[in-house]
Amino acid sequence: MKIWIPKNREDLRKHLSDPLFKNAYFLMLSSITSAGSGFFFWLIAARFYSAEDVGLASAIISAMNFILILSLLGFDISLIRFLPERKDKVKFINTCFTISSIVSFSLALIFITGINIWSPSLSIMIEKKMFLFLFFLYTSVIPLASLQSRGIFVGFRKAEYSFILTVVTFARIGILPFLTTFGALGIYLSYGLTPLLAFLIGIFLISRILPYKPIPTVRKDIINEIFHYTLGNYIAGIFQFLPNVILPIMVLNVLGAEQNAYFFIAWSVSNLLAIIPGAVSTSLLAEGSYEYEKLEWNIRKAVMFTFVLIGVGILTIFILGDRILWIFGEKYAEKSFDILKVLVLGAVPFSANTIYAYVKRVQKEIKPVIFVYSCISILTLVGSYLLMTKYGIIGVGFAWVLANFIVTFFILLRGAYF
Repeated sequence: MKIWIPKNREDLRKHLSDPLFKNAYFLMLSSITSAGSGFFFWLIAARFYSAEDVGLASAIISAMNFILILSLLGFDISLIRFLPERKDKVKFINTCFTISSIVSFSLALIFITGINIWSPSLSIMIEKKMFLFLFFLYTSVIPLASLQSRGIFVGFRKAEYSFILTVVTFARIGILPFLTTFGALGIYLSYGLTPLLAFLIGIFLISRILPYKPIPTVRKDIINEIFHYTLGNYIAGIFQFLPNVILPIMVLNVLGAEQNAYFFIAWSVSNLLAIIPGAVSTSLLAEGSYEYEKLEWNIRKAVMFTFVLIGVGILTIFILGDRILWIFGEKYAEKSFDILKVLVLGAVPFSANTIYAYVKRVQKEIKPVIFVYSCISILTLVGSYLLMTKYGIIGVGFAWVLANFIVTFFILLRGAYF
């Protein structure tokens, strides 16, 4: 397949109207917009609020986001895969919504009940009833907004709606400076209001696609049909998330706070490249669910599109990476650049592994998906611990690249076809 290069406006229009590419672009924009929203939110919070307020609010938000990840239960992937082929779309959506909300509320209750055990410093949430009310409200609703943007709209091939919901979150930046009198509560209130607003807008947008009313529903037949698929994706998602959580803690404990700072910034910048295969593969999952007979052709397009963008991204990092890191400070440009160059090389096999995992999701084969993400996670964490003691933070980069290449090798050894 030749690399696509637009020759005229009509050629560009056809490219952008292709659902695979169109949805991939909107998903990339959503990820970039979300990252930008978070960056500016905390930048303004640091300017207008005390460090104590920022620290307390960020800890509560981290707890809420952890509950969010656990409460999605793999429904985001299941919605993309099963929505196109189901006749009972409304009942399917509401069942996923209801179960996710119940699980999220239950986890929030467990967290609050045992807060003096695992996080005594957050006991202020019990002392201030408004904190408590908002925590339960946000943790019950925010997962539903995620299911809308990451599941429903992608499943309907309406990723532009996902982008709209992401843009809505920028409103928190405008709210934040006016709630300083409330301290940490003001930060938390600002942060959670916009996902709540996004959820309500999302309900309206769903109603533009099909006749929809958000009625609490739990259909046993739906649960039985998607249980193994959803559970497998849930397990795979946890493994996929582990390196992001554990690596900074591991580097901190082994090499110290300063080295962890250099690593964390490089890791965060390199993760921007992960947006590309993630968005393209998610769009591929939606296309494969709608038109399975065109899966092989769409895989070819997805592979070529992904690696062209990844190639441009890697080249950009090698040429301008030190200048990008300069934004964070002179020391970061000096100390983080080498590991950044190593980490971005891992984007090549990581992209191949991601596309393979999503192809298997289209084919409803979940064991290979768990294999991919569990192996990447375990090999990265074990390899990082062994190599960082000898090579420093760049050893983490070596472990990440090696882990992904090993998984790609085993996929190819099995005769997998992209």
